[in-house]
Amino acid sequence: MSESTATNRLQSLFHRFGLHLGRYRYTLAGARDALLRGGEVDLVLDVGAHFGEYGRSLRAAGYRGEILSFEPIAEHFERLRQAAAGDEAWHCLNRAGGAGAETATINVSANDGHSSSLLEMTATHERAAPGSHSARVQEIEVVGVDEALAERSQPPRDPYLKADTQGYEHEVLAGAKETLRQCRAVELELSLAPIYEGQLLIGEMIELMRGHGFVPTHVEPEFVDPGSGELLCVNGLFQPA
Repeated sequence: MSESTATNRLQSLFHRFGLHLGRYRYTLAGARDALLRGGEVDLVLDVGAHFGEYGRSLRAAGYRGEILSFEPIAEHFERLRQAAAGDEAWHCLNRAGGAGAETATINVSANDGHSSSLLEMTATHERAAPGSHSARVQEIEVVGVDEALAERSQPPRDPYLKADTQGYEHEVLAGAKETLRQCRAVELELSLAPIYEGQLLIGEMIELMRGHGFVPTHVEPEFVDPGSGELLCVNGLFQPA
């Protein structure tokens, strides 16, 4: 899919919700960097941290504030801790983000865990990304973002929430209701087609975020089926309405 085709599809989607993609000045990454450079965000919540790629990108972009990364899969968490080693402002939690504290089973994908999810993968995902199937399962611990922050001695004033949890983003939001009241922005992975069983699709997620007082301001293509050219997933940035 060409960049212009993807942009047109996103523009059409935004129009359905009375929004206009062209009015926004920055790319998603540029908007994120502008928010973090502003100095008001005092904590980035990195839910679904994998090996720490997101945290490293924040540091490379110049963000020096606190990061709290959530990663439930044991071997991935060890690599995350290595990425954060020596960074006193980067904290790591061996938990998945969810609606609340529980023990659960996660599907660990064969593609180095990039598609691991608490939900079952659909045939659409497997067809678009051969080798992403579940290779095994692992028992993990889940915690709500609100619960995790309640354990901190100093609660954040202006957090930034990022959730990349392979279809489980709505559950992360369910466990972050109090945190969302304070968030400067929320960054989510959003699916245009069902790639995990039981997930909410992009329209439902936009409406869910509207209920929390946020509107989408930036989107960028994330996952395209290379065979059909279908745009399956985007990253979206939401800011207070």
